[in-house]
Amino acid sequence: MDVLTSYKKLAYGFFGPLIESHIANFESLKPDLQKANIDMSVREYVSVALMSTLLLFVVELPLIAFIFSFISGFTLMAQILFSITVAVALSGAIFALFFFYPSMVVSRRKRDIDYTLPFATLYMATTAGSNAPPQTMFRVLAEFGEFGEVSREASKIVRNMDVFGMDLVEAIRRTIEKSPSDDFKELMWGMITTITTGGNMAQYLHERAKAYMQDYRRRLDEFSDRLSTMLEIYLTLIIVGSIFFIVLTAIMSAFGVGGGLIELIVVLQFLVIFVGLPLISLGFIYVLKGVSPKRA
Repeated sequence: MDVLTSYKKLAYGFFGPLIESHIANFESLKPDLQKANIDMSVREYVSVALMSTLLLFVVELPLIAFIFSFISGFTLMAQILFSITVAVALSGAIFALFFFYPSMVVSRRKRDIDYTLPFATLYMATTAGSNAPPQTMFRVLAEFGEFGEVSREASKIVRNMDVFGMDLVEAIRRTIEKSPSDDFKELMWGMITTITTGGNMAQYLHERAKAYMQDYRRRLDEFSDRLSTMLEIYLTLIIVGSIFFIVLTAIMSAFGVGGGLIELIVVLQFLVIFVGLPLISLGFIYVLKGVSPKRA
């Protein structure tokens, strides 16, 4: 038994009875848990979220109280109240993150599938053009693994056939029920129709690959326009704004403002240069990665 399984059992044993009476409030998590490939039931996931939040609260409360003890001007009661308030706020934020995490994973998987689907479809069309049966096509796609989430979806279809003994059509249906991508579902339903009616699989996949490629080019054009706008905003507000702030504060200190204010200005300049700019730049890179029409 691995650590995660033991942790899930411990959390469910501790919070299971409490969750049972409120499980209806968390049923909306079920579709996202399935589409995010999180191998937990709703009860297990909420139990893990509550257990993790409780452990975090137990760890952070004394740590925050220790930090507040060095801040002068607060009574002992005020330090305790502030510590509890901050600890509760942080723990609440962590629990909220658990609640939204599955939908975040679903969005990432959907984006990855949509961006790699044109190339995966073209690959399947090439395989189908060699008169390989559809089962072989999915096996090759799953083993290739270069198409990210699309390859993982193909591996689920193969697993449904090999492990659960389903036929190909049923294996595809079970997989697309939990797929986050509408484009992938559309492609698979078309393949099911082609299989059941005896149509030309290679021709169908080539047509879909052509349509997906056109849509991919459109996304590239949109991303190019969006990137230009974002770069202008970054250069104008972040780079130029930071330089303007540093020059302005340097002029203020040169005109002999109070000694305490000069120290504050130096601290602010240090924070802007060595903390603010790197963090904002990392955030900008993360945003670019999120909107880029490429696989993560």
